[in-house]
Amino acid sequence: MTSLIITAALKGIVVLVAAWIATSLLRRNSADLRHRIWLAAFIAMALLLIPLPMPQILRMTIDTSAAAAGTVSAARSVAVLPILWSAIATLLLVRWGVGVFRLHRITQQARTVGAVRVSSSIRTPMTWGVIRPVILLPTYVASWSAEERDVVIRHERAHIERRDWMWQAFAQVMTAIFWFHPLMWLAARQLRNEAEHAADDVTLAGGIQAPDYADRLMAVARQYTGRSTAAGAGVAMLRHPALAERVAAILDAGRIRKSASVGARIGVLLAAVAVLVPLSAFQNRTVYKAGVDGVTVPKVVYKTQPSYTEEAKAAKIQGTVGLSAVINAAGRAEEITVTRSLDPGLDTNAILSLTQWTFEPGTKDGQPVDVGVAIEFNFKLQ
Repeated sequence: MTSLIITAALKGIVVLVAAWIATSLLRRNSADLRHRIWLAAFIAMALLLIPLPMPQILRMTIDTSAAAAGTVSAARSVAVLPILWSAIATLLLVRWGVGVFRLHRITQQARTVGAVRVSSSIRTPMTWGVIRPVILLPTYVASWSAEERDVVIRHERAHIERRDWMWQAFAQVMTAIFWFHPLMWLAARQLRNEAEHAADDVTLAGGIQAPDYADRLMAVARQYTGRSTAAGAGVAMLRHPALAERVAAILDAGRIRKSASVGARIGVLLAAVAVLVPLSAFQNRTVYKAGVDGVTVPKVVYKTQPSYTEEAKAAKIQGTVGLSAVINAAGRAEEITVTRSLDPGLDTNAILSLTQWTFEPGTKDGQPVDVGVAIEFNFKLQ
């Protein structure tokens, strides 16, 4: 799984850089269009995570025993990587989940005023939810005039119409998966910022005067004390790092505030396809099945036995580690994944051993080709 994520992350650099360039060139254009570009980038990253099917693969079994006992020095560090990725990804998702739970509790305890909820537990207006979205307002808004409150409510309704909470929840999941990728954090921040700009544009297009709207935003800023877990899980009206930029955009009369046209949306889709197709072509290389259409079987030329780890020996662990791999035209194993796990250390030792093997590659019509194989390492204690 981690190898698939790392491969997607490397290919995703092209996607995210392309999105950054496109949105930079369109910085005075529609915020809705820029938001759609970043959203397309996130969807593309998700598509890169789809594993590719392999043909039915050649199977071979290798017996190993405690005679090769010892530890591979790199095994522990390599085995730690999937554990570290899982731990941090889980922590990020749990933190977001806790924020959603807090929002749910705040919503239940909030006082209903018309179509909105009012709570003293938040310091900025926000919205959250997909099926039954909720607008939450802080209690200090009660001291405002009806016209001033209407400005904020229009902004939050714009988020609901755009389904921004759903898209930001999707971005949260993708960021947790690619937590090690700095460009993903940048993309998530830009997606949030463009969603706020787009909601601002909808509000201003509804007849609200820019100075009045900027005044309401600054009024919220004076009450805002910092980001909370709940605010991070919702679509909050205010985030301090983007405040100056938003006020400048609101007061900029030359900005294009219309939603992206149908033609522009189709253009974003076609651009995303244009970026993904070459990456997919690289990803979808032909892997042949040995014994079909004249494809010959790869033959092992050199192999090393995977060693037992001291921990596995002490625990008297025995059994089979199953690996799938592609033997490339150069006779080396690539795209190695664990199909049957026995023990983290033994799994890693099996992978490290296979990376050192050399093969006489399989051929088709006399030419070396990539062939899928499955290899089982039977670990036995003497």
